[in-house]
Amino acid sequence: MSIQELQKKNLVLCIDTGEYEGVSLFTLKLYEFIPDPESEADGLIRVVDEEGEPYYYDAKGFLKVRTALNGLTIPFSIANKN
Repeated sequence: MSIQELQKKNLVLCIDTGEYEGVSLFTLKLYEFIPDPESEADGLIRVVDEEGEPYYYDAKGFLKVRTALNGLTIPFSIANKN
């Protein structure tokens, strides 16, 4: 996937799969997420997981990823800022 294609997506890096390891999520894998401000305010994030469907997961298990022209950057903040 090219940088231009990645720039069009909302990406998160999974850092803690909880009980979903190896089933729906994998640690240190990039996933697309669907912005949902109401759920994020409640500490949840809507992630398109291994099954290809969007599900709500604990936002503390993900870091939001930004794309730049020369690659990806990961800010040092958790998706859930609460």
